Amino acid sequence: MPEIRSQRDDHVLVLTIDNEAKRNCFTHEMTMRLGELLDEAEADRSVRCVIVTGAGNRAFSSGHDLNALLTDREHAADEALNEPFFKPRLMSTPTIAAVNGAAHAGGFILALSCDMRVCEPHADFCAPGARIGLLPIGGQLSWLPSLVPFGIAYDLLATARRVGVTEAAQFGFVNKIAEPGRVLDAALETARLIAANSFDVVSSVKRGLVTFAREGADVARRFEAEEGRRLQSGRDADEGMKAFLEKRSPRFQ
Repeated sequence: MPEIRSQRDDHVLVLTIDNEAKRNCFTHEMTMRLGELLDEAEADRSVRCVIVTGAGNRAFSSGHDLNALLTDREHAADEALNEPFFKPRLMSTPTIAAVNGAAHAGGFILALSCDMRVCEPHADFCAPGARIGLLPIGGQLSWLPSLVPFGIAYDLLATARRVGVTEAAQFGFVNKIAEPGRVLDAALETARLIAANSFDVVSSVKRGLVTFAREGADVARRFEAEEGRRLQSGRDADEGMKAFLEKRSPRFQ
């Protein structure tokens, strides 16, 4: 049965898109469930990082089921109905896409929306909107150009071609290419490093970077100053500096 599987690894939540027979495409129910699980993770301070991956080794996700879209066009362009795909970038909780195979259409949007992308060597990305007559939405126009140069973004969206991870890594879209069959292990390794740090600082780093991408350096500098003053008097700053001086690992609450 198609589903979104959820599994905890200490402070890391792993969400698996499981519809392997159809290249992990999303049913409407799976899309809504993904949104629910991401909302729950954002509300749970014990979750310090979320990994999203696909079942099997063929596909991260091929996005929406096109047969369903043909009968219900509202799902293709309705921002609210597609919100779960771009929710990761709206969260304060760090998110990692463990891209185990093809990330196409909605799967591309979901991988794009995560803060980092760790990929299998055979994985690839594709934004097929221009080929199927649908405008690339969900951040493909509004967020992709903040991650890659304008010409690269236009290339990906206007040609609708498949882009392998080696090329995607060259223009900075992919953070890490894992050893074959080890993408989840590689993503967990990074997630555990993040989870060991101050959640308040990590989430503020994300907000600051998004502020810079959306509003520019001057607004981001003001964010740094204000957020820096707030955090420097917090418990995590006390614990972090004491742990450093005592030559031990910090125990952030």
